[in-house]
Amino acid sequence: RKLRESDLEDFYEYRSDPRVCEFQGYEPIKKENAAEWLKKLKGGEFGKAGEWIQLGVELKEEKKLIGDIGLKNESYDVRVVEFGISFSTKYQGKGLAKEALIKVFEWLFAEKNIHRIIGIMDVENAKMIGLIESLKFRREGKFRESFWDDGKNAWHDEFLYAMLEKDWKNL
Repeated sequence: RKLRESDLEDFYEYRSDPRVCEFQGYEPIKKENAAEWLKKLKGGEFGKAGEWIQLGVELKEEKKLIGDIGLKNESYDVRVVEFGISFSTKYQGKGLAKEALIKVFEWLFAEKNIHRIIGIMDVENAKMIGLIESLKFRREGKFRESFWDDGKNAWHDEFLYAMLEKDWKNL
């Protein structure tokens, strides 16, 4: 679902956790910045070339936001989508992120006619690598020292993973 301003407390709870941010391109968020960010995301629509949108992952029974999935249609072809995921450490390792990603990927391939989904992740992010490989994404490349991490004061390598629509259908 779309993120809402009413998600502020839950959103802030996991996005301010340094463990959630460890392999992300962002630092732990401050509460006032979280409120601004949620307001800004209200108008985002999927399908705009080069623009990220965020989908909220909610525990239905608790009505609690536990994570978000970012999607960006690539500027060179909107049928190619990059994804990213941020998930509360309290709910990691329970299969919930995998379940959410499967639903989003099914929606992208079946309803949005997406040809290819890509994920770029830190080579040290073993949990995410395990998750994406369990979904049968293919590792297509390694980017050496491709991003600077201010928090760790170091360059990091990343892996590129991808899945084609035809491969998803054949799982």
